[in-house]
Amino acid sequence: MQAAAAGRRPLEPQGWRRAGESLVREVSFRDFDAAIAFLARVGACAEDHLRRPDMCILDFNRVRLTITNPHHAGVTEAELRLVQKVNLLLERPSGAASGRGGAETVVRPGKAEEIGA
Repeated sequence: MQAAAAGRRPLEPQGWRRAGESLVREVSFRDFDAAIAFLARVGACAEDHLRRPDMCILDFNRVRLTITNPHHAGVTEAELRLVQKVNLLLERPSGAASGRGGAETVVRPGKAEEIGA
């Protein structure tokens, strides 16, 4: 994260928190299908960026993403680009990707925010 420390990017991108040498984000969806559809979209972005985030489904509708670089200490510009892509995916209503309506709820430490419609 040397680039972030130099002031080009924030240490914790919007909606993400630091956990050791990783960036972590949890997101809740209206149902299991929406959570799986989101993971598929994140997987495609990760593949495009040659990154391999840890992706975990919690309960039935909550997803935890953990992004780090196992070959370097911490998070590099490549991981930050993937974080930006994930944030862009979350700005689009879930219905746009799945063909169904409904909002996604972004879970942040101590705060939940409805996005989409």
